[in-house]
Amino acid sequence: MFNFKRLINKYSKEPVYLLRETEGYYDWEQGGIWVPGGEEIEIEGAVVPLSNEDLQFDEGGTYTTEDRKLYCYEEIDKGEKVKHKEKTYTVIEKKDYS
Repeated sequence: MFNFKRLINKYSKEPVYLLRETEGYYDWEQGGIWVPGGEEIEIEGAVVPLSNEDLQFDEGGTYTTEDRKLYCYEEIDKGEKVKHKEKTYTVIEKKDYS
């Protein structure tokens, strides 16, 4: 089993937020305006650029140089959103290294 703690500590310079969907609601105190659901949960993680090996799929349209890899200890499902440095990414693949 590989321990990613050192990698995460080295590359976690900026906060990473998991964007979890929650139910929205009507705020009747503000005239009944709709308030969309959602919360930002700060997680410990390292967002790193893709390696050349990862980018080999770029030609086929799978990955671009804008895509990133996230190493973390949180359980994140495919399709969930992650925010880092004001950019939002969608998790399209996950790999369990445990």
